Amino acid sequence: MDQLDLLRKDWKKQNADLPKLTSNELKKIIHKKSSSVVKWIFIISLLEFLLPIVLFLFVGADNINDRYRALGLYEFNLITTILMYAIAVVFMILFYLNYRKISAESSAKVLLTNIIRTRKTVKYYIWISLSMIPILVFVTAFQMLHAPEYAPIFKQYNIVIIWFIVSFIAVSMVGLGWLIYRLLYGILLKRLHKNYKELHDFKG
Repeated sequence: MDQLDLLRKDWKKQNADLPKLTSNELKKIIHKKSSSVVKWIFIISLLEFLLPIVLFLFVGADNINDRYRALGLYEFNLITTILMYAIAVVFMILFYLNYRKISAESSAKVLLTNIIRTRKTVKYYIWISLSMIPILVFVTAFQMLHAPEYAPIFKQYNIVIIWFIVSFIAVSMVGLGWLIYRLLYGILLKRLHKNYKELHDFKG
């Protein structure tokens, strides 16, 4: 049982052996816990933004770009990369603004509103990120089917089977991505939801 659970239990039972809470004291505890959670959401999003850049530097840009050019995907890859980084930057800014809003002193009503807004922002970020995966998989598969280097290989197989495998790969990658995001952000979102319920129940 953490500090908030212990103090909330005291609020309900008014146990003489524990310190009695005022509404302001409980709000400050939830305020501090929520601020810490949103800070970690921002940190994780920042690391997620930097990781592909670091990997790209180690793998080598020239080799990757040559492969994309051979598949006719260089322009598509450039556009999607810019788009994905733009999306990441926008959401990082939103996460930071949410952190600033929750960190600032505010009423319980405003704190509740900011917690809800933060949870929605994270969910939007997850779903937008996951929606990019099938697009990338299907476009890449289509280009490979028509690329001189790969077309003769794929002609040996039934086109229906090929697209079934591509679809399976896309679904698997979305599922894996969902599990990763669930691990990265799921625990933090549960903590925010718990803080919201604590504050909402206390107000009610």
